[in-house]
Amino acid sequence: MRNSHFLKLIYGLMLVMLSTAFVSCVDDNEDTEAPFLNISLTTLNFEESNGQPVEGGQDAFEISTNRKWRIVITEEDKKWVTLSQYEGEGSARIQVSVPGGEAREANIVVEMFNKVGPLMSETLTIKRGQIVPATLIYKETFGTKGDKDANNKYPFVDEYDGWDKSGEGSATVTYKGSGASLRKSGKLSEGYEGASGLTKLFFGANASFEVQKITLKESQTNLRLTFGGNYSKNNNGTYDNEFKPEKFHFYLSADGEKWSAAVPYEIKKANEFWVFATANFTLSKAAATLYIKFAADEASVFSIDDVTLVTGNGGTPIDLSEGGEPEPPVPGEPKAITIPELIAMMTPSQTVIDASADRFFEAVVQNDVEGGNYSNNNLILATENSQEPKNGITLYGNQVEPSGDLKLAKGDKVKVTLYKGLAKVVNYNGMYEVTGGAKDTWVKVEKTGTATITPFAIAPDKLADYQGMTVTIEKATPKAAGVWGVESPHTFTAAGKEFAVFCKKDAKAFVGQPFAAVEGNITGIATVFKNNAQLSPRNMDDVKDFASNKPVIVSVTPASVNFTAEGGSQILEVNVSNQGSNKLSISELTGILSATLEGNKVTVTAQANNNTEAVEQELTISINGGNSVKVAIKVAGKSAGNDTKGVFESMTPFLLNSSTAQNKNAYKQDLSIDGKEVEGLKLGTSKKSGMFTTGALGVTGNKKLSFYGAAWKGEKMTVYIKVNGGGSIDGDNKTPQISGNDALTGTGVFTVTFTDEDYYTFNLTGLTAASTITIATDAEFTGDGAKARGVMCGFQLY
Repeated sequence: MRNSHFLKLIYGLMLVMLSTAFVSCVDDNEDTEAPFLNISLTTLNFEESNGQPVEGGQDAFEISTNRKWRIVITEEDKKWVTLSQYEGEGSARIQVSVPGGEAREANIVVEMFNKVGPLMSETLTIKRGQIVPATLIYKETFGTKGDKDANNKYPFVDEYDGWDKSGEGSATVTYKGSGASLRKSGKLSEGYEGASGLTKLFFGANASFEVQKITLKESQTNLRLTFGGNYSKNNNGTYDNEFKPEKFHFYLSADGEKWSAAVPYEIKKANEFWVFATANFTLSKAAATLYIKFAADEASVFSIDDVTLVTGNGGTPIDLSEGGEPEPPVPGEPKAITIPELIAMMTPSQTVIDASADRFFEAVVQNDVEGGNYSNNNLILATENSQEPKNGITLYGNQVEPSGDLKLAKGDKVKVTLYKGLAKVVNYNGMYEVTGGAKDTWVKVEKTGTATITPFAIAPDKLADYQGMTVTIEKATPKAAGVWGVESPHTFTAAGKEFAVFCKKDAKAFVGQPFAAVEGNITGIATVFKNNAQLSPRNMDDVKDFASNKPVIVSVTPASVNFTAEGGSQILEVNVSNQGSNKLSISELTGILSATLEGNKVTVTAQANNNTEAVEQELTISINGGNSVKVAIKVAGKSAGNDTKGVFESMTPFLLNSSTAQNKNAYKQDLSIDGKEVEGLKLGTSKKSGMFTTGALGVTGNKKLSFYGAAWKGEKMTVYIKVNGGGSIDGDNKTPQISGNDALTGTGVFTVTFTDEDYYTFNLTGLTAASTITIATDAEFTGDGAKARGVMCGFQLY
């Protein structure tokens, strides 16, 4: 019996302990009152009496509780719903604010919680207007057949048979187009709900597209039109993908004759390349049919996809009975013109070719896009099979870049249409040029077939007369052996007359290719630059008579070295063609400078320069049996003050070719300052910001970074700095807003004057030898921000 009482006592004690443990785990709130949660409303409506959304508004609801609470709302809903408070403890009054806009609905959840998690919750629905269930009236995805045909052409609207329309009003729909083609190429639609991602509609020159005869019910007056939109413009290799709604419009009509004014629409970014456009509108009167016309103000940059019309809440009032803008007249038939006739019209000033009629001609493309030895945005054309002078011409502008949207190649036959009042001719410093305004659609180029280009021989003093044509100069000899594109133009002699042979440094066919000083025939396109005639070879076959197997130093990177007064080291990479077993050698440096050679790498070392005068020497790198290259070496003098004012050269890591990073919109810019040429850094374009990351700095500890900078003429910019790989900035990481310099405009070498007001200094701490610096004209350091461009030089660490 005693044992029985003892066991009962033990069990009782265990139950008390367990109960205490459970109570202590349930809630850490000392309040012993039972938890409760209530909200004063379950729905908040922001709408007019007719169900339309209000133009912004405020309201409130009450939270009644005796515990901690929080409000759960999605990031998407936060974009249009603003709450005065998102968490708290005890009862509270919450203000709700919404801006004007289309009908939307959000659900927010009020949660009461403790450390364990939510205890209770209540849901509040916030509505902006009444959401009308959408009825699909019409949709077109443009199908899947947007491939090129046997003639390498995309189908135009009247040729296409792959339409993919749907919706209750689509059975009667037909299409009409001008200059618009169906394409399954480039960046296809994605990033928005319902993106079909296949064929898109591309707007070429003077392009428009009509959706005709959509059937509407009498009740269908409140409508919503959506479409995916894309803008892509090639600016010298840099693409602008920012959609421009001010240049792309759509119009409405009940009969295809009287058109409304352009209907406003909103865009939402879908991804890097596409936007999603939405237009809400209300027809003032019911219409049995609806016509939609799309038109682009700029040629060959806009595409659309997934045009969709549904019922909606309405919006912009549209009166189809009045008509806002008449349909543009269809231009008359273009008139033929020849290349010699165009040349005969030329003067040193731009002259409109024809103010009243379009003109056209046919020719053969001379550019070798693969070879790459031509100037950007130049389309060089010649009359097929002609050997008469003045039958070659150059079209200039970003609309005619052969490697861009035109995708042209050497030997392509093309039809060129020059639009009335816009296309112009000019004798530009001796070059026969056809051009137009940068923002005008002045030309249309269509491939019609292919042809064989047969070079013919001319005398070197006749190059200017045959410009734009592919010719051969026989028995020509270069002044000296060399490397194509290095120190171009190269001087040749034939029949006792000198002539220039031009080869771009980065022309793909010629990079690193040596040539011998022997006699041979040389072929290329006759061109003119600043009133000087020259021959531009298209590929290595044009210069095969000068092929060389001798060893040649093609390049040294970097091409020059600049040290701070503290010295340092720099590795030079020597690029050799046809090296074989031939070895490199280097000259001797003296004093505080020395150099060592290992394989094809030269290490230059500089001790500290304790004098105020800079130390400058020249290092010669030679290849046995071949050529030599000189590299300028400079060690800055020890600063007599606390700055580097007056020093416009940059340390080697700040030179463009010293960087191994993925830079964006960063370019080498040659400058002439106080009569001396220096290498500067250009960041940004006419559309975007720029970003550049240096090579390894090769210095340690705390340093000052100083440089000169100015924005493009008439513009402003801010320069941002950040340190990578060890180290930081002590203080602000950006300059004040930098003003423009009138000398910074156009192309070529800029003769510029910098003052002390253009001089900027940053304090850097904790640098390591491997540290790099990123310089940008946008705060995000992407090089993809809004337009901000300018030029900098004189980068020095000290």
